[in-house]
Amino acid sequence: AEGEEKLPKVVLTSSGGSEADIYLFGGCITSWKVPNRDLLFVRPDAVFNKKKPISGGVPHCFPQFGPGTIQQHGFARNLDWSVIDSENVQGDPAITLELKDGEYSRSMWDFSFQALYKVTLQTKSLSTELVIKNTDSKPFSFSTALHTYFRASAQGASVKGLKGCKTLNKDPDPKNPLEGKEERDGVTFPGFVDCVYLEAPNELNLDNGLGDII
Repeated sequence: AEGEEKLPKVVLTSSGGSEADIYLFGGCITSWKVPNRDLLFVRPDAVFNKKKPISGGVPHCFPQFGPGTIQQHGFARNLDWSVIDSENVQGDPAITLELKDGEYSRSMWDFSFQALYKVTLQTKSLSTELVIKNTDSKPFSFSTALHTYFRASAQGASVKGLKGCKTLNKDPDPKNPLEGKEERDGVTFPGFVDCVYLEAPNELNLDNGLGDII
């Protein structure tokens, strides 16, 4: 389908009524709708002109998360991905996108690779799988993340499942984080929060403060 600023996007619709939008630019999921509401958030100042990554939804960080030797969060979020496979399993659609190295990526990270990103939509879930294949003759290391923006009420939101984790609190000094331990059952956000949780469990519960538990 044609998305914002005429950028191409893929629209997935499940037989259970959920829907997801994925822009090929950045391989970015910008919307995940369950009946009547969108669980993702796109910033009001987001641009869709390819001059910078889409600010919101589920952007990619690859081959670097955060700052480092190349540009912030790498290059996967500001390149066009291509659709290489799609399927429908009992009313649940899935699509696989591909990103390969090119002149732009090699200008900052001189490796040959293939990234395969599979997105599966079900009635009450959205799942993603990212597989990185080294197609070069030399080894490389990388870091990756999905930098998800959830729609939420800051005052009402809370996260459960982090109790007991070691913490690195980067507020007020990001370069000298304070070590600690999470003692709360639910982490809340009364003000600015910038905290890293070490050895976090595979499953967390986000109460978005709007009536949804994700």
